[in-house]
Amino acid sequence: MASAPALLAALSRGRVAAAARDLQQELARLRSEAIASHRSVAMRLTWSGGRYLYAFYADGDGDGVRADDVASGRDPLIGGPRDLCSRYEGIDFGLLAEAIPEVPPGSGVLTPGSDPVRFGRSDIITFTPRGTASGGTLYLSDGRAAVAAVVVYGATGRLRIWRFDRDLWAWTR
Repeated sequence: MASAPALLAALSRGRVAAAARDLQQELARLRSEAIASHRSVAMRLTWSGGRYLYAFYADGDGDGVRADDVASGRDPLIGGPRDLCSRYEGIDFGLLAEAIPEVPPGSGVLTPGSDPVRFGRSDIITFTPRGTASGGTLYLSDGRAAVAAVVVYGATGRLRIWRFDRDLWAWTR
């Protein structure tokens, strides 16, 4: 019979994996929408009330989805805002309370408190009509034992999920 801590850890890993798959599907849908609509679309993350919220926007003026255009209404909201916490109990954008290696191909170290949204200063993930994207990584975690990364490879718009295996101290797909 499994112990309660082991069962809780397995449930938490499952929630992190489900949240990562959900985000990957949302991003894939955005990429498809950008190609089909012949305009850039984006997911914008904002820090509010101690957590990240994310919403979806379309390019309204032909210069890409930009924070100033979102603020002025030129780039219209097409979905959201949403948060992970309300959809996946105990899961949010975040890292563990201990240092871990960056997801490949990165070679650095992610320290506790590091920004889990790694798409530059604007925290906007844009998909273009050509299928390309702004590259970067979203880290999701239960804050204790489980962490996953949704990586967007910019030149191709390809999306991959990586999971951190604490026993191997390595990222796996």
